[in-house]
Amino acid sequence: MKRGLFLLTLILMNPLWAGCPDGDRIAQTQGMRAALPVYMRCALDHNDDQSQLKLARLYRKGSDGIDQSTQRSLLFYHLSADNGNAAAMVEFSTLLTQLDNDDSGREEILSYSGKIKKQLLGSPYATFQGDFLHPYALLVLAAESTDDKWFYPSETKTDTRAKSLIVNYRIDDDKKEQILREASEWKQRKLLELARHLLSPREFNQFYTTLYPPLGQADPFQRSQAVNHLKQKLESRSL
Repeated sequence: MKRGLFLLTLILMNPLWAGCPDGDRIAQTQGMRAALPVYMRCALDHNDDQSQLKLARLYRKGSDGIDQSTQRSLLFYHLSADNGNAAAMVEFSTLLTQLDNDDSGREEILSYSGKIKKQLLGSPYATFQGDFLHPYALLVLAAESTDDKWFYPSETKTDTRAKSLIVNYRIDDDKKEQILREASEWKQRKLLELARHLLSPREFNQFYTTLYPPLGQADPFQRSQAVNHLKQKLESRSL
């Protein structure tokens, strides 16, 4: 893989792409090594979260003649989790926690973070900002009800591992409160990304103003109406 992998085509992401059937077919008949370029195209050019998750798992351990790469695994877990893929969120959380347990692992995280920030600098059209969610936030988001995640790009909205991992996660209350705020802000960004994609500029401005009025708090009824309208628009497009 060329050094320019980090993030050659992020600005071309299409949040409504689903699946990579050609990659799956080639992987089944010829092996993952032959399917790798196709999965790369699906993961990067089309922002397919399932392909991103497959590549993250592949590079985490290395197999089928493909070398292990922690930084590439971080990248693809990060992309898939940013699409709301619950399995990617759980595994990304686990990987970040494991790496943070020793100095060399922290260096891997810092190096990856530095590279991705540098690549995204000057790319205003990329919806992916390269920011990390805390491992605990990833687990909380993965454990939430699917009813609260209808606006996520990924269709993999649940992972049964999340709740048990949350129970055993040690974190102080003050830190937890801050992390939960960050998770809530991430969800709001996902909602706005969908709205920007589906609505006209005029509709989006109305939507944004309804959710975030310049003065005072949003009216709960109007907010609910605006969000339901967006949900109906997404459902009608998916038919």
